[in-house]
Amino acid sequence: MLSIVAAALLATASTSTSHALLTPVSERPVSARLLVAQAPAEEAPDVSGTSTPPPLAEDLDARARELTQQIAMLQSEIRSVDTNWPAGSLVMAYSGYVLSPLLLLGIPLIIVGMSSSNDDAGTLLALGVGTTLGGVAGVGLLIAGVVTGSKQAGINRAHRESLVRERIRLEDELRDVKARRDARGAMQTRQWTPRAGIPLVAFAF
Repeated sequence: MLSIVAAALLATASTSTSHALLTPVSERPVSARLLVAQAPAEEAPDVSGTSTPPPLAEDLDARARELTQQIAMLQSEIRSVDTNWPAGSLVMAYSGYVLSPLLLLGIPLIIVGMSSSNDDAGTLLALGVGTTLGGVAGVGLLIAGVVTGSKQAGINRAHRESLVRERIRLEDELRDVKARRDARGAMQTRQWTPRAGIPLVAFAF
């Protein structure tokens, strides 16, 4: 009888022990990966709806094209600016250059005509006066041609220099835009894109 009771007690004790081995202990440490894998899906941050900054590469490309067109237009305008004297000023200057020596001829004729007492004195005086007037007109045309030609050439030269300075400024801005665009492209190339991975589950026993 005692042996039967002892056998029954041993069977009961072994069953409870084996059941305790399969039952998880609350004080047993749990792996962090297991906790992450068991976390609910709604706790994961939603990055699909986050606002991303607008791409600047397209804006920089558009600005670079605009600057290139402006530089080309300025270059063509610079080539079209004539810093020489205008044609009218050249004509006046050359005419005055040709007529001004008559002044040197007319004054002696006037002097000879006034000092002469023969019949040719009036003719010499009239010829001297006409020649002198032509010389005076030539001097006036020469001065007017030089003044107007120099003034117009100076205005055109100043306008050309302003266009050149504007072109240099646009070229500097274009180089800056290209440098920013290249830096932006290099940064986007080196940017790491996170990808979804397979969660690993670790069990701690």
